[in-house]
Amino acid sequence: MPVRGESDLGDLLARVALGNHAAFKQLYEATVRCLLGITLRLLRDPAWAEEVVQEAYVAVWHSASTYSPHKAQPMTWLMTIARNKALDALRSTASDRERIVRPRASSDDDEHTDPPDESAGLLERLVQAIDAERLRACLQRLEPAQRQAIALAFYDGLTHSELAAHMRQPLGTVKAWVRRGLERLKPCLQG
Repeated sequence: MPVRGESDLGDLLARVALGNHAAFKQLYEATVRCLLGITLRLLRDPAWAEEVVQEAYVAVWHSASTYSPHKAQPMTWLMTIARNKALDALRSTASDRERIVRPRASSDDDEHTDPPDESAGLLERLVQAIDAERLRACLQRLEPAQRQAIALAFYDGLTHSELAAHMRQPLGTVKAWVRRGLERLKPCLQG
């Protein structure tokens, strides 16, 4: 079953809440690129971002029963989990990140390893560039305040409260800008 929109994601989340592995796989395949993009933008390290996304999906599996469609759209809920996991990872100590997430090879090992195959990631970089250009074009269609609020929230990891303080606006106004901006982005990115 191809996933077409938020209602399909909501159905998948309901099935995941019941422990349906097939639904979880479909949910993962339908959303992983978006969630990886969010975490990669915050963490700026592909291996680290992939690990954090996996942690986010573990959290989704365990907390799918707590999802409420009355509080958030499915994709918003998933993006919030991924973003929070990325922010948690950023708050972890640098030594923990080095030891757990991205260990470095010693200089002795460097002599015996082959150089990385640059062509392997070429297609991936091209796809990312196309996606980034599409996102940039969609963001340009938003009102400046919405665009700034979304950029600060998702690219810089600011919370709603931090956005309100940074933009010197009431909390409710900032929340509305983000929500309405995301609502306007959705059809543009899906089209």
